[in-house]
Amino acid sequence: MTKSYYLLPDDENYVSKAELKKEVKELQAFAEQLVNLGKSQKKRLSASDELQAAFILADKISNKPDALRRHMQFITKQLKDEDLDKLRAEYERIMSPNLASDKVMKKLEKTREKLLKNGDSAINELIDLHPSLERQKLRQLVRQAKKEVEKEQPGKNYKELFQYIKTETGS
Repeated sequence: MTKSYYLLPDDENYVSKAELKKEVKELQAFAEQLVNLGKSQKKRLSASDELQAAFILADKISNKPDALRRHMQFITKQLKDEDLDKLRAEYERIMSPNLASDKVMKKLEKTREKLLKNGDSAINELIDLHPSLERQKLRQLVRQAKKEVEKEQPGKNYKELFQYIKTETGS
């Protein structure tokens, strides 16, 4: 979407100067966050070659404040041509790597709870998805873990079921 200063305020595509300035400030802040990443982290971004080169130059001139300030304006301008949603998602992934592993753990916990609740039908579904699982071992772990849960003492088998699912499903 191109923005123009020449649109009238009652035009549906009108964007005020204040809104434009706000967007540029947000883009500048994001550019600064990207420049402050480590070299290896910047390389993992799916930025264009021009933006990657701009990051390298920013590292070189980081001890020259005026040059860096001007260069940051250039980087901000370059960001307008990038896929910002994708870059922001990658930045978030870099800044919080535990988030992905938390999602995996929650998925494994849901699978374990589903196995304990639904028994054989859930075991069959899981084996269909992951044929490397041993049906007999999985049934035994589910049965023993279910007994522990019923006694309100989740213990060894409850944890072992989780570990087995984790290792055998490759999660």
